[in-house]
Amino acid sequence: MNQLAEIQIENKEDLGLVVSSRVVAEEIGRQHQHVRRDLEKILMSPNVDALIFESEYKDSRGRNQKEYLLTKDGFTLYMFNIQGHNDFKMNYINKFNEMENQLQNRLPGSYKEALLQLVATVEQNESLQLENHMQKQHIGELKPKATYYDLVLQNKSLVTVGQIAKDYGMSAQALNKLLHELKVQYKQSGQWLLYSNLHDKGYTHSSTTEVEHKIVAHR
Repeated sequence: MNQLAEIQIENKEDLGLVVSSRVVAEEIGRQHQHVRRDLEKILMSPNVDALIFESEYKDSRGRNQKEYLLTKDGFTLYMFNIQGHNDFKMNYINKFNEMENQLQNRLPGSYKEALLQLVATVEQNESLQLENHMQKQHIGELKPKATYYDLVLQNKSLVTVGQIAKDYGMSAQALNKLLHELKVQYKQSGQWLLYSNLHDKGYTHSSTTEVEHKIVAHR
């Protein structure tokens, strides 16, 4: 075992870089069950459970079988208790170190990965810009309404029901009916009047209008 390209080290998402006990058994010419037994003895020692992990694989008959996954330190601990196989030991340790350096200094592994990262960044920026534009539009839509309300509330002069109804796209009759249903006003002798509990709210004002009467003489 002298070729680094033949080394079978895996990068497991939850464990990091590991090598299977089956690979170790095959490379050093031992039965897998014997390698497993040795690893189980090592696992009886304290502070090694983060170096060697129990796992499963399917054999040629599709049955689940037990194996162990060894980190670099777990591999080193096991291999340096075995005589010989020095080239195998050093090749694997060197490959572990090489792969660790690659992961620590990782850049986009391909042109495709770099493009995907760029697209994701652009999409995120566009989403933030769109959200910002929508917020500005919403504020712009609310501002004229708020200004209108302020002007109406601050205006001490009289505004007719017809004028108010027009601003809301309603007829004066429909608005009067709505105010009646909302218990704001009631009709008496053909005139709409506020309910007594609203008299002092300043919702209405009275104005005096001079009416000129013409006297018509009959012959």
